[in-house]
Amino acid sequence: MSVVVDRLAGGPAAIAAAREGLAGLDAGELVEAHRVGQAILREVQAFLLAVTAEGTRKKAHEQTSATSMDALIAETSGITRRDAARQRQLAERLETAPVLAGQLTKPGMSTDKAQVVARAMDDLPRDLSPADRGIIERDLAEAAPGMSLEQLRRKARRAVEVVDKPRADAIEDRALTRQEQAARRRASFWMTRPDDAGMVKGGFEIDAFTGDMLRSVLESKTSPRYRGGPDSQQTEIGSADENLDQPAYPEKLGRAFCDVLRHLPKDGYGNHGGVAATLMVTVTEDALRGRTDQAGVTDHGTHVSAGQLRMIACDAGILPVVMNGDSVPLDLGRSNRLHTEKQRRALALRDGGCAFPGCDRPPSWCEAHHVRPWADGGPTSIDNGVLLCAHHHHKIHHTRWRVVINPRDRLPDFYPPGSTTPIRNTRYRPLVA
Repeated sequence: MSVVVDRLAGGPAAIAAAREGLAGLDAGELVEAHRVGQAILREVQAFLLAVTAEGTRKKAHEQTSATSMDALIAETSGITRRDAARQRQLAERLETAPVLAGQLTKPGMSTDKAQVVARAMDDLPRDLSPADRGIIERDLAEAAPGMSLEQLRRKARRAVEVVDKPRADAIEDRALTRQEQAARRRASFWMTRPDDAGMVKGGFEIDAFTGDMLRSVLESKTSPRYRGGPDSQQTEIGSADENLDQPAYPEKLGRAFCDVLRHLPKDGYGNHGGVAATLMVTVTEDALRGRTDQAGVTDHGTHVSAGQLRMIACDAGILPVVMNGDSVPLDLGRSNRLHTEKQRRALALRDGGCAFPGCDRPPSWCEAHHVRPWADGGPTSIDNGVLLCAHHHHKIHHTRWRVVINPRDRLPDFYPPGSTTPIRNTRYRPLVA
């Protein structure tokens, strides 16, 4: 048996003996025991990663019946092959990331955080110099112990910022755009038929930004200060009956959800102006005007791509909070940002539904898009508006398609990317010669 193994042999027994004495510790001693235990765990994890790297290099699995190092790790650790592969890959990455390897045993560090940093390093642009890569590794690795895992993930998405902020904006924007587009494709919803108790069960999977919108509405309706509508049976705030028959929070959310659905037809689904709750999105003026790719952040913490930011300026229930370079609010939206109900009716009569060539979505499925962006001072008017379904609204904001209002007949013309020939939805009469 080697000297290394001899040194470790007594460890399990010592820890087992310590565990037997936990009942005799007071609260303060338990806190200290936890701190020491975490330190031991970090040392053990760093040790196992080093063993894995060395074992992989020397093909240690060939001394066993395991078919690979991943198989050996999975068998001895009781984890899946997939998790074993991730552990081996991290061990191999650490051999070329000395700063990160040196942080593994620091208080607050974990292998999950090390994985985040390692993946961020793998995703860096290939043209970065070794010096810049070293600066980025040190920045992430030294920050990791003092951050939560989610905070570190957000920092890792902007890893390049420490050496090139504009490039970090562009990289994050591309990543967020891909994520948003993938989330839209994955969106799903299901619901059952009513059961014997008259209840319907359902579920959904939606993108984080839309989830923030729903959360804002439901939280506004479950707030202790919300008194409901004219048919509400809620008591006045501060009344003696306010604590009687209080439902649990999930039940409150369920009732709020039902309330939202019941009010959609008359309160705003047609004009997107009836939701009282507002989702705020913090954004720089340059990003809203398309001069930079910097992401925005909702008041729930969700990061939003620059393209999504420019599109939401057309939507109701969303308030862009425009910031200057010193993070000081410059503007809290404009009162005339949303098309009125009368304007939307006029657009519905003119466009007949989604105006994008080939689309047949009805007006009730559409959003009023500003032809000249609202963020650039475009007016909220019929001549600066066009109805677009959600899919084609995304296309206009995220691709190089253009839409203009023809001055001759005041109908929308669409230009495919790179084209100078306008096309229209077939619902319209031919272009004016």
